[in-house]
Amino acid sequence: MPVARTAYVDESSRVRAGLYLLASVIVADQQADRHREALLGLLHRGQRRLHWRDESSKHRALLVSAVRQLPCTGVVVTATGVTPRRQERARRKCIERLLAELAYGGVAAVVFERRHAELDARDRAMVAALRRQRTLPLWLRVSWVAAADEPLLWLPDIVGGAASLAAAGDATYWEELAATFLVERFPLT
Repeated sequence: MPVARTAYVDESSRVRAGLYLLASVIVADQQADRHREALLGLLHRGQRRLHWRDESSKHRALLVSAVRQLPCTGVVVTATGVTPRRQERARRKCIERLLAELAYGGVAAVVFERRHAELDARDRAMVAALRRQRTLPLWLRVSWVAAADEPLLWLPDIVGGAASLAAAGDATYWEELAATFLVERFPLT
């Protein structure tokens, strides 16, 4: 029997560089609690959650190293040529490509980081449209959860932060992760 796996997804963007990406980290369900414990152990005193943009460069290096040591893989989908007005279009295109890749890879469930009720509703409508078009299998479970409630959502935040820096020209953190993640880059049309 195959191992059940869940993909955890978060966004990252570099507005000035015209980039929008969705990073996913795929975790075997039987490893989920171990991964959570490792992530919780990386919190500073009083810190409620890990968030790439709030971390020092020293702590970012530690976070990347910790992700590299955990048994996980993932997919990063990056739209290029994105203007601020087209970020939601970029997200929809990234969702479409990412979910197809994850379903093809046999992932059983996908958990997106919750954003805002209205924005999450747009994502749900997108998923429903993909199901109606039969480009997304019915068996793939998709949900939205707050990052404060699910430490495993910190993984794609870290990966997405490192990947977006690399896509903008600074591969300092990404070099350690690159071999573990499939990266798809496409121009937003």
